[in-house]
Amino acid sequence: MRILPVALALVAALACPAARSAAAPVAAPAPPVLPGPAAAPGVGVVADFLAAYRDAVLGLGTGHTPSEVRADRLTPQLNARLDAWADEHRADPVFRVAGAVPDGWTLRGEGAAGGLAFVVVTEEFPAGRPAVRVRCVVRAADRAVVDLEDAL
Repeated sequence: MRILPVALALVAALACPAARSAAAPVAAPAPPVLPGPAAAPGVGVVADFLAAYRDAVLGLGTGHTPSEVRADRLTPQLNARLDAWADEHRADPVFRVAGAVPDGWTLRGEGAAGGLAFVVVTEEFPAGRPAVRVRCVVRAADRAVVDLEDAL
């Protein structure tokens, strides 16, 4: 039976870091979606966006830039507002801080109405930086993020 040798080779390759290519960047593991139902409208969209954006900022994963990730997942109107926010605040417009990338976050669905889903994100940063809360709005029809602003 050939399945056993193939399975053992696969397990060995995954368990041994030297067997993996050091040249290929590896995406950072996405922080878990903790509070609230994971199936809440928009939560998955926001979780996927944040993970892809963080990987882009860190230079990991698919090789896309943060601008490319934003262009793919956000509306052009929101992108323009975030560019203006970044210019005014001299900070990352998604993570809302300068010089730091969150090492985790939690997402909470805040309901849906009129084809829009509302998600509050609490971004956790290393080295004792305070958490940042943002509110995202996802359009259900095309799963695009249409708004991102500071949450109170």
